[in-house]
Amino acid sequence: MGGALRAAAIAAAILATAAPWAAMPSPAQAESAAVPYDGLAFDDVKHRRWYARFWTGDCGELSLFVCFPGRPYWHETTRKLTSAAAPERRQALSARLLALGRRIGHEWAKENDIRKIGTDHIRVWYRELENAGDPGPAIARIEAEAARLLAGR
Repeated sequence: MGGALRAAAIAAAILATAAPWAAMPSPAQAESAAVPYDGLAFDDVKHRRWYARFWTGDCGELSLFVCFPGRPYWHETTRKLTSAAAPERRQALSARLLALGRRIGHEWAKENDIRKIGTDHIRVWYRELENAGDPGPAIARIEAEAARLLAGR
């Protein structure tokens, strides 16, 4: 199969799996995919682009007047934390970080005036994860705070 034809087939397969009713991807799928969109609904294209920025650090088609590319970003954080974990804990940790990233990234990517998780939260959480010897308790604190923020309390 030619390169262009193969790329088109792969792109079609990815788009076919991105339906809103699709099951949540496995951690292995999230690591191999640029952005885990499966099962999420977005308010508009801008919401989707900011969600991609959260995962990849790339502003893509967002204006450079409002988006700053680079670190930190969630795929990098997930890779760092899972590679530092004991081999027998990596799969569970990756799954937990995938679920957390989808939850906080989707909310953070919304318009500033409606989102419940802002950039300040994300910065604090990245620092907390970066400084955690064992990421488990830090993830639990972030999960609890995110749940509280999303519940509107």
